Amino acid sequence: MRRDASRVLVLALASGLATACSTGELTLGPSSPGGGNLGTCRSIACDEPSPESRVPRLSHPQWENATRDLLHLDAASGLSSTFLNDSRRGTFDNAGGDLVVGQPLWTGYQAAAELLAARVANDPAAVTRLLPSGLPASPADARARAFIADFGRRAFRRPLTTAEIDAYATLFAQGATLYPEHDAFTSGVELTIESMLQAPHFLYRPELSTDTQGGRITLNDYELASRLSFALWNTIPDEELLAAAAAHQLGTVDGIRTQATRMLADPKARAMVALFHAELLGTSAYGDISPRNTTLFPQWTDALHHSMQAETAAFVDDVVFHEHAGFARMLTAPFTYVDADLAHVYGLSGSFGGTMTRVDLDPTQRSGLLTQIGFLALNASVTESDAIHRGVFINRRILCAPLPPPPMNVPPLPPDDPTMPLTMRERITRHTGAGTCGATCHGTLINPIGFAYEHYDALGRWRDTDRAMPVDATATYRFGRDTEHYDGAIDLGRVLAAQPFSHECYVQNWMEYLHGRVIGGNDGPTIVRLGTRSLAESTPVQDIVLAIVTSQGFRTRSTLEYDRLMETGP
Repeated sequence: MRRDASRVLVLALASGLATACSTGELTLGPSSPGGGNLGTCRSIACDEPSPESRVPRLSHPQWENATRDLLHLDAASGLSSTFLNDSRRGTFDNAGGDLVVGQPLWTGYQAAAELLAARVANDPAAVTRLLPSGLPASPADARARAFIADFGRRAFRRPLTTAEIDAYATLFAQGATLYPEHDAFTSGVELTIESMLQAPHFLYRPELSTDTQGGRITLNDYELASRLSFALWNTIPDEELLAAAAAHQLGTVDGIRTQATRMLADPKARAMVALFHAELLGTSAYGDISPRNTTLFPQWTDALHHSMQAETAAFVDDVVFHEHAGFARMLTAPFTYVDADLAHVYGLSGSFGGTMTRVDLDPTQRSGLLTQIGFLALNASVTESDAIHRGVFINRRILCAPLPPPPMNVPPLPPDDPTMPLTMRERITRHTGAGTCGATCHGTLINPIGFAYEHYDALGRWRDTDRAMPVDATATYRFGRDTEHYDGAIDLGRVLAAQPFSHECYVQNWMEYLHGRVIGGNDGPTIVRLGTRSLAESTPVQDIVLAIVTSQGFRTRSTLEYDRLMETGP
């Protein structure tokens, strides 16, 4: 009965909204090594507008943060762990237009809404925290409407219409019947929370503006506040941002910059930057790293993956927020953060405990994110280095090189012959190098990048020999029209830091993440402009983020979906 009452209102509010949901796919060809310029598109012309869903759904982390902040909880509830996992098409989990709601997820939303609403209703202090200032003492209807208007404004990230307040007031009055264990007002609060947490205006970020100027749809202030908050904080707008929207202060670049600068100084922005790099680098997969044989790798511990994740997070936070540095520093900084376990792997002397401590590393052996233990161990086998996976990862995530999927039924590397020992590099070259079916992709893109990391074994430890033979970490890679030769990961890091391709790729990843959608042809000029600036001026990461959220592409939206809706009708 409780769910039925909420569902009636949810379905009523959803009427006319669900038809606006759609997805599209437009692949932007980056300045891919081997030729081509950014903006060279595949499948669709480059002047095709970037496809954007008008009602992107919240990701599970966004739902967690939004419910925490909406209900003033001390910590996230963790209830999204019970939701059906979302499939991921791209690098990031917040591509709202790709996120759908099927029956299993809908059931999860319902159950979570009931649990959270009951948690609040059963805690008088929690109810009090949700009450707006100036709440009238009577009459009951005025109290209910005041609560609905304030809570709904925060839940839906905009003021409620009179019709919405009327509908929720009717529902609020049913609370006393559905939840007789509470007083009438608390019962109404519980039912209102339960219903609004299932409403499409909470679970989605509707961008329904139709004000078209210069071929783009201008978002209204509340839509911009929501877009900005979920981009920089992964959660709902705070009171100051909603107040800025109410005062129409977000309609200018300066207005958005003012709020974005304030928001980047908040701890929630640090969490966002950490999440972006964690998804870009795949650090969540560190927990899936297969245990290493402690005879071969005595430094291995079962808790090492936690240390690996903490290392990358602390390093990124230092570069972005302490040094206020840019992408090149990410690739070349000769320091990291270690605890006792990681210090053992790195071969550091000294006393280390369970907390992460900044240390300087040997600059001839370590530099930046791509020589950290987590990245190297993840892209390795249980016993051996893996130039192929390391090369694939860097091509895709650092250079945005459009590698095709591997062919079906690719045979594994042949086993090592103890009578004729070969280094891992020699085995890979024989299997995928010149004269083999993998010569094109492996020989020109994958292997040359991966071979630079042959000085690092299956756990990421430095080594000078492989099977008692000297490591060869030299390689040559073609970046557009220029061919670069390098010797080892440190040298490659300097090459990558000086390449427009890697800077444009880093900007492209930020664009995808902050917009919460796939990148399209119209995004090309912004990516090139910011990538060029990043390379030439060593633009701090925070400034790249500010440039993206103040760009026209972020402040407006494509007319593509709206035009198609008008053509086909609801």
